[in-house]
Amino acid sequence: MNRCFCFIAIGLASCGAPNGDHAPIQRIVFALNDTTEATFPIDTVGLNWELVNGGERMVLERVGDKVFSVPVFGGSWTLNSPSTVGFWTDSLRSQEYRVDFNIGPSIDLKSEPHPIGTWGARFGGEEDVTAQLVLEPSKNGPVGTMRTPTGDYRFLSGTFHGGFLHLQTYDGAHLYCFEAEYRNGDWVEGHFYSGNHYHTTWTASKTEPWNNDPQIVRLNVPSEQLHANILDDYGNPFVLSLEPLADQVLVVDILGSWCPNCMDEVRLLSELRDSFPNNRLISIAFERDTVPASALKRLARFKADMGMDWDLFWGGRASKTLAADAFPFLDKVISFPTTLFIHPNGLVVVHSGFNGPATGDAFLAEKQAFLHHFSND
Repeated sequence: MNRCFCFIAIGLASCGAPNGDHAPIQRIVFALNDTTEATFPIDTVGLNWELVNGGERMVLERVGDKVFSVPVFGGSWTLNSPSTVGFWTDSLRSQEYRVDFNIGPSIDLKSEPHPIGTWGARFGGEEDVTAQLVLEPSKNGPVGTMRTPTGDYRFLSGTFHGGFLHLQTYDGAHLYCFEAEYRNGDWVEGHFYSGNHYHTTWTASKTEPWNNDPQIVRLNVPSEQLHANILDDYGNPFVLSLEPLADQVLVVDILGSWCPNCMDEVRLLSELRDSFPNNRLISIAFERDTVPASALKRLARFKADMGMDWDLFWGGRASKTLAADAFPFLDKVISFPTTLFIHPNGLVVVHSGFNGPATGDAFLAEKQAFLHHFSND
């Protein structure tokens, strides 16, 4: 397999005023291993940096002379000397976990026309299809996502040259790179990298797209079970009532601050909430950090970065089993996020998983489902 440079084709932006408010686009190159790199355009806006990740932009705020803060998920980019090299520290892992990068001028690397469609993906030699690679039409190289039964890998973009596909994404907590060869309509000899710590193989064969119907379960719950057993600010258990008022829907968002699909879902909840001001919205987070002080500090940061103006509670350790145990009326939590729409008559609509903006029509189906469940029909 050729070396994975994973470039996004993009040219130089126009230069702004000479005071540094807007500098030309450059590129950041993350080293996943000795032969594999993932590259993204970056721009400077004032003192901050802005990274282009497919269909979205991420602003990294300068918090020191050579340190930039990663939004939502924490972590940082730190420049060394010279300032064209540095490393990303992922706050979800130990402080010893670092991914090196270098910064250089932009390269306008044109991609060849790429295959379009949906392929069922198998990882690590497994026989079962566990994801679907979806590639959309684009003039600037392949774009799309890798869908799973409960979510997606978010925005993937890259290049297609000489039959070889290179895709990458970076959300601030995860750095993914996919590469494979296109042969007889299939993707073969594929490699998947996560940061500099994980690698597996993958293949994919052409298939029909999964339907876009959200995973919905409806329950009739007696009022005495409408509560959640969660934790207070000191890590002590307490009971949170989940009984809605007579004229409202109580929306309960079960998430983790470490979860990119949860981030996308919170953004949709924020959007819809403005249209239904009478409804109540709360979030309950299950975190990887089990120390109260640090877990709550992380949740406060997540809430601020996401602009959440509703209550965010700490549910406990990140575990689908423990999350289900927190709700007397749930026998399981399939995924993070899971959203509960609790109606005054005891109807609880359980919405599992979330297809984000990168999934196109599947995301539109999610929006329609959420819009329907927000209404008190």
